[in-house]
Amino acid sequence: MLSIRVTAPATIANLGPGFDLIGMALDKPRDIVEVFLEEKGEDEVKVSGLQASDIPLDPNKNSAMVAAKAVLKKVKKENFKIKMNLIKEIPPRRGLGSSGASSIAGAYAVNCILGNPLKSEELLECAMEGEKVACGSPHIDNIAPALFGGITFISSFNPIRIIRLEPIKNAEILVLSPKIEIGIEKTKIAREILPKEVMLKTMVNQIQSFGNLIIGLMKKDLNLIGLGISGDHVIEPARAKLIPRFYDLKNRALENGAYGFSISGAGPSVFALVPKGEGKRIGEILYSILRENGILSEYSIHENSEDGVKIVS
Repeated sequence: MLSIRVTAPATIANLGPGFDLIGMALDKPRDIVEVFLEEKGEDEVKVSGLQASDIPLDPNKNSAMVAAKAVLKKVKKENFKIKMNLIKEIPPRRGLGSSGASSIAGAYAVNCILGNPLKSEELLECAMEGEKVACGSPHIDNIAPALFGGITFISSFNPIRIIRLEPIKNAEILVLSPKIEIGIEKTKIAREILPKEVMLKTMVNQIQSFGNLIIGLMKKDLNLIGLGISGDHVIEPARAKLIPRFYDLKNRALENGAYGFSISGAGPSVFALVPKGEGKRIGEILYSILRENGILSEYSIHENSEDGVKIVS
């Protein structure tokens, strides 16, 4: 029996104006996947941890298992059977790349056991199969930072080409998660409400914001990064209606010193880039806004992780 244990991080996709193109890895939480390869038996997955009852046990519907099996198929090793333990630490349907982390962890684990026959881009293709069963369509913007760590930009979809940028330093990432349920098919719902067309002026403003984000990341300018994050003129206005008191939260965060504020992935979590040591103070302010409106939430403080998926003992 061949076995391995790996862990993959939560991620934030889009970072404001970078819809489907950019994402960052967080230092915590991290999903854990244990994989055992055998030459007999049947594929089997067990799930424990956060909202484990919401995660499919069917090997053809579980994102981590589907991604792992895609690796076997790609390297023509389908004679192997997979026994998998998936320990969920990243809450599903919160906009924190839960299925993406599980998918890349499953693919990475099997690839490692087999001696790393696949390149990173091929691993992403396998993980996309896992994302497809979880979200309805294959997205790379969560998977890429979960694989590489730091911040990743997708410079090409066909062929897949990823540019890794160094993680943001000297700042905290505040994540606020309202305890609401958009729906089981949350990502599908959040995509269906997006505009099919945008005005030319809106497009110019969006490109300007994305430029501010990318140049800010390259120059390590926190104010410019924040300006970019806060400047989503296309996706944020459509999705804000799914998140209670969104603009109250955004305005208060910026008024209290946040560099930038936007929706984490498809939501309902939101995030703010804040100065070091300010996450708790600003988090309490945002938490209070929702509490005063009868909405339960929780907040957490993170760093942009250097590490993506990795082997653990």
